Amino acid sequence: AGNLAGSGALTGTGGGCPRGPCRIQDRARLTMVAVQLDLLLLAGYAGALCLVAFFSLLIASAYRERSLYLHALAVLLGVVSLSADVVAMPRGASRWLPEAALLLVLALAALALRELVNHAGAMRGFRQALVGVGVVLPLVAVAGAVGGWSLLLPGTAAFATVALLVLLRAWPQSQPWVWWLAASLLGLLLAAVGIGAGQLGILPASSRLLGAALTLWAAGTYLAVVWRSRLFAETRVRVDARKATDALTGLSTPLIFEDRIAAARAILRRYGHPSVLLLVEIENLGALTREFGPELAESAVLAAAQRIRQSLGEADVAARISHRRIAVLAEGVSVAQGAATLGTRILVAGLKEPLPQAPAEFLQFRMVVAALPLDGLSAKSLLSRLGQLLDVQMRTLGDRRIVAVSSEELQA
Repeated sequence: AGNLAGSGALTGTGGGCPRGPCRIQDRARLTMVAVQLDLLLLAGYAGALCLVAFFSLLIASAYRERSLYLHALAVLLGVVSLSADVVAMPRGASRWLPEAALLLVLALAALALRELVNHAGAMRGFRQALVGVGVVLPLVAVAGAVGGWSLLLPGTAAFATVALLVLLRAWPQSQPWVWWLAASLLGLLLAAVGIGAGQLGILPASSRLLGAALTLWAAGTYLAVVWRSRLFAETRVRVDARKATDALTGLSTPLIFEDRIAAARAILRRYGHPSVLLLVEIENLGALTREFGPELAESAVLAAAQRIRQSLGEADVAARISHRRIAVLAEGVSVAQGAATLGTRILVAGLKEPLPQAPAEFLQFRMVVAALPLDGLSAKSLLSRLGQLLDVQMRTLGDRRIVAVSSEELQA
């Protein structure tokens, strides 16, 4: 009897609840679990969007990336649209707020896209079209909210047309980060079409689809902007390095050297810290050219630049001003200190080991040393005057390889 009662309870024909009420309760529990899972999933999408907005603001403030400011604001509006859609859907309420928020998202995405493609050439007309979309779509959102019209699909079509033309134009100059941008814009269009078609009854509305599409758009655009910013930063570093460094010798360019002279003069004027100028000549470069040819002479110039660079202190700078002459600025030292320390190190660097392509030959330097004057001659005039004094030393070929020049001789 007990076994029969147990089996009756399982089948709903005895000892338990009737079959109909049990199935209703089970369905209610399953529906409740499904609703809770949907809410948990939507909360995850909203949290991911907020996280992307936070990192966008963080990177934008750190690297002054204007497109990320716009993207962060657009992502926050995306969170508003998702939240409004979740609230409006089960109640069957009007969905003007999700539509209006998504139109504003499209407007900000258009302005962010304009910032992203400002590197591409011949894009002036397309950038103006993006500005127009960014201005018109908020007006469309207001008109739809006031008049009760569903204008999201026309606004999405306008945004998609302009964005497609911009991407096609900027695609060759925007590799490889433009792939992430294209995928993210596709997600944004999918979210807008889903909301607009759901409002018109063309497709069933789905908050899960909206959350996934917005998350794809937010994360993809963030990755595209960060990747683009990194590539552009590396390019700027290389360009600045070319401007500041001689590609052949690795020394500073003459322009940077003149700027350092001006800065040293400002420090001398304000704090009285002395600085010295050294003009170094590779004395045996002509003999090396005649004996071994111009190729070895070029390698000798490179070797001389490298050894002089290795002899410099942290506050020193050197630049090649002619084929065989290198100027050096040493800050915070007097003429005697510059000649005794830096000048000696340069001479020793030339004689410490032979040239790689000529094992029997060493680099022989001669130099003149002078205190940096406070006023008077410009940087070019100072180097020219030092060159004249070094020419005199080269003609006389005295025993001293380091010759100190007085201020009177320098400004004579």
